[in-house]
Amino acid sequence: MDQSDDHYHQLIQASLAANNINHAARLCTEALKKEATNGLLWQDLSEISLRLGQTKMTINSALKAIDCDPKNVWHLFHLAGCYLQFQTFSAATKVLDKASSLLNSNNSAQEWDKLGELRYMANQLDLAINAHTQALNVEPDSKRSRNQLAALLRFNGKLAESETLYREVIKLEPENYQACYNLSQLRRFKTAEDIIPLLSRCSQLLPASHHGHIMLHYAHGKVYEDLADYPKAFQHLSLGSAIKRQQRPYDIKQDLALMQTIVGFSETLQKQMSGTAQTPSQTPIFIVGLPRTGTTLVERIIASHPNVVSGGELNAFPMALLEAGGKPIAAGLEGVDQELVQSVTPDTLNNMANRYLQLANNYVEGAAFFVDKLPYNFLYCGLILQAIPNAKIIHVNRNPFDAALSNFKMLFDRGYEYSYALEDTADFIAGYQTMMQRWKLQFPAQIHTIDYEQLVQSQELETRKLLAFCELDWAPECLNFHQNSSASQTASASQVREPIYSRSVGLWRQFQTQLNPLLDAFAKHGIKPNDSKEQ
Repeated sequence: MDQSDDHYHQLIQASLAANNINHAARLCTEALKKEATNGLLWQDLSEISLRLGQTKMTINSALKAIDCDPKNVWHLFHLAGCYLQFQTFSAATKVLDKASSLLNSNNSAQEWDKLGELRYMANQLDLAINAHTQALNVEPDSKRSRNQLAALLRFNGKLAESETLYREVIKLEPENYQACYNLSQLRRFKTAEDIIPLLSRCSQLLPASHHGHIMLHYAHGKVYEDLADYPKAFQHLSLGSAIKRQQRPYDIKQDLALMQTIVGFSETLQKQMSGTAQTPSQTPIFIVGLPRTGTTLVERIIASHPNVVSGGELNAFPMALLEAGGKPIAAGLEGVDQELVQSVTPDTLNNMANRYLQLANNYVEGAAFFVDKLPYNFLYCGLILQAIPNAKIIHVNRNPFDAALSNFKMLFDRGYEYSYALEDTADFIAGYQTMMQRWKLQFPAQIHTIDYEQLVQSQELETRKLLAFCELDWAPECLNFHQNSSASQTASASQVREPIYSRSVGLWRQFQTQLNPLLDAFAKHGIKPNDSKEQ
């Protein structure tokens, strides 16, 4: 057998791809005994250690790879990626700065794109845009660079530039379903223009079983809704959600049981706290609720205040909760289960508060007031307020029928699995409403509820209430949130560039004929249409 270092590397990577980590580790150890100065093998060992959750070995092996080959920019990229995995942004940015110093016009577009991806992950949006722009200069026909640059320009509010790039990608590659989907999300289409033919052509070019059809159905649904063709819009959304649901199993009972466990455990934990939680010097403002219900709008309003910084959709609290329960950050929101929640103690809550702020400050850099707009934090309101007594929680409430439709229309990157079936969506929303009612009973003065419908009708009045609750002085800039030039990295990145509007209020009635399963499921929970919210 050819046992050259390169062959060992290929075997190691094949084992990792098959998730045979122990075999990969044995191969790597054997190879390093023969060639201890091979940087690629040290990087392999770092990747193996990362998979095994061995933080110190992950970093040390990555550093050893760089020692072996200091000019190899990919070793630097790997180390930066490891630091980002461990949420140590300051170390990651130093490594990326070093990598940047090695790059010039002779480097490949792939290297510049990788730098851009890591800069974005490190919350350095402008530097990420610069890197992808450089990649496009090196390789003018690159579809990958165009796609990545277009997404970042959208976040930055440069919608026309983003659209131009997406259209160029589609011209180069008509079957690029991601570019087609992203193009459909950029703006409201007043006429069919050429968008429907582009989407239809892409659908025809993809094999019938290709997963890209999910995105294309959601794209068709979005455009047909813009054109007020609601039956066609719903038809495509239903087809897309059905395929999406087939991809992975989901049981609504698990989510509902988790809600009940968290609230009940929080009520028990509150009796044990005895005012032991320390009040930090920073004040986080949590904006919670169902996704696609106005949470981004409220975030932009508050973040337009001169004394407030927005961290966007931070995963910092669930990450701190995962670590407190002995799970890795990589487990994600899905890793928060009943057993983990019940392992929390008054002592771990104090530690979680410190870890939360440490993670959040990767994005908000010590700001006295900052916004954390992860909608799913509604699950943790009790734990948040017990861990961080001075935290402000703003609950954004919306007509449940509009909320359900808005969730059903959205293709989420991850999570929110209930949204791909109308009956599950109704059950989830009913559980969420019950949970928020119990949080309000437990913390009546520490949670401020704002109705989306009231906000769009009485913007200034509701904004004044928001700022007063957050103990912030009045700032007229908050009324002009759409002029805020800061980036928005949510699904509402295009909408937040518009002034406040009410066209989404009562939108569910346009789909009322198709929503009978939703109405029936809501009726079982005693939830009926509330006309007063739609005036």
